[in-house]
Amino acid sequence: VSPMLDKLFAWWRDRRQPAPIPDALWQRTIAELPFLAVLDADEEQRLRQLCTDFLAEKEFSAAGGLVLSDAICVSIAAQGCLPILEIGLNAYRGWLGIVVYPDQFLIPRQIEDEYGVVHEYDIEALGEAWEGGPVLLSWFEGKAQPFGVNVVIHEFAHKLDMENGS
Repeated sequence: VSPMLDKLFAWWRDRRQPAPIPDALWQRTIAELPFLAVLDADEEQRLRQLCTDFLAEKEFSAAGGLVLSDAICVSIAAQGCLPILEIGLNAYRGWLGIVVYPDQFLIPRQIEDEYGVVHEYDIEALGEAWEGGPVLLSWFEGKAQPFGVNVVIHEFAHKLDMENGS
């Protein structure tokens, strides 16, 4: 292979290889999510690779003044990839965006009643998954998440469920 083609193939190989999650960040993520302790070494390694691919494929956006960090994104990836550990990233095809808020947020709603009157209102939400669209999530950095609630897994389970239509 010519040096020029070798460079081209090297560029292609590098482009297809997402950056690995640093060891310290991964270990911190695992420690902060105690429910991941049930994974054996092979499952944890597969989850880490799935998260790496997830992070390379999905687009994160912050809202409401939140500043996204690598730690937030890796934590969301780990929780969001847990439900698809055995079926793979293809289960989350067809959408790209994850919007993260620093707390609960308002979602505008509109319904038309049986008389044709349109009612507009806002609902307070911790998360929402849109069919074909983004996942919206609350992030509770430095605050206690509501007891017994895992917004990330809950919303990603909705995305998984949407794979066979509404």
